This record gives sequence, C-alpha cells and structure tokens, in this order.
Amino acid sequence: MCQLCEETRLDVSGFAVLDRPAETLVGLEWEGSHGEAAAGSVRATLTALQARLGKGDLWSGPIIGLSFNDGPERFRYFAGVAAEEAVPVGGLVGLQLPPRRYVASWHGQADGDVVAHYGRMIAWLTTKGMARSLEPPHHREEYPRDGVFDGPPVLRLLLPLR
Repeated sequence: MCQLCEETRLDVSGFAVLDRPAETLVGLEWEGSHGEAAAGSVRATLTALQARLGKGDLWSGPIIGLSFNDGPERFRYFAGVAAEEAVPVGGLVGLQLPPRRYVASWHGQADGDVVAHYGRMIAWLTTKGMARSLEPPHHREEYPRDGVFDGPPVLRLLLPLR
C-alpha cells in the first residue's frame, strides 16, 4: 500500500498512528527564518523539487517535507522523495531517516489552517497518553507527487512520537 493510501487506519477523530521504515531520501534543502518559511519559501522548495523530478505517475511515492526547528529564528526544511524513485539530477542532497512512529492525519483543501490542525493532533495524542518526540525532524509532511503548491494545502501531517 502506498504511503498516501493508509486512510483505513484512521479512527473517528481522523488521526492514526503510523510507522515509517528507515529510508533514504534525495531532495532539496532550504534554510531561513520561520517567517520566510511561512511567507512562501517552503512552497517554493516543494515546487522546485517537483519541477526537477516531475510529477510522477499514479504509483509514485509522495514528496516528503521535513521541518527542523533550530531555534526562535532558525528553520530548516528538506523536501525529497525516496532515493529509488529519483532520476539522477545534479544538486540534490541525500538524507537518511531511521524508522519512526508518527501520529498522522490527512489535511485537505477545506481543512483550514495547517498549524491549527497540528494543534488538534497534539491534543489528541495527549488524550491517548502519547507524547511528541522533540528529536528532529520535528514535523513530517507527505504531499501527493502531482500536488499543486500555490493553492490550499493538501497533505498528510505527521508528528513524531516518543
């Protein structure tokens, strides 16, 4: 089953606990402030990666976005795909991820503010007796490979668990 097709695991709240295996990604890195990220630099990074690698096909895995909160005004972002799905293109960097467990939720065009959605996820995991991991990356987002990044966000939100 593809990573974007795991909706059968969701409970009535719209949240699920998912495991991701160790993986190797290739993609683009961006670094700046939280304000720059919110003002469009993250979307620009996603768009640039998609332009380099193409939109894939029906069976292509997602574009994976990883957020690293490095301090009050320092933010890093990595947008990548599974290494085996990338056509060799210059300028891409590799990233190794260990296996990890996440709380996840699908965020559609009509679901409003992404930050508020993350807040609901945090409240839910707390009621379930779980805790967020503070180890980076701090957020994982999975976008459809053929996603449109200049409109309302459509993605799977994932918060790492302890």
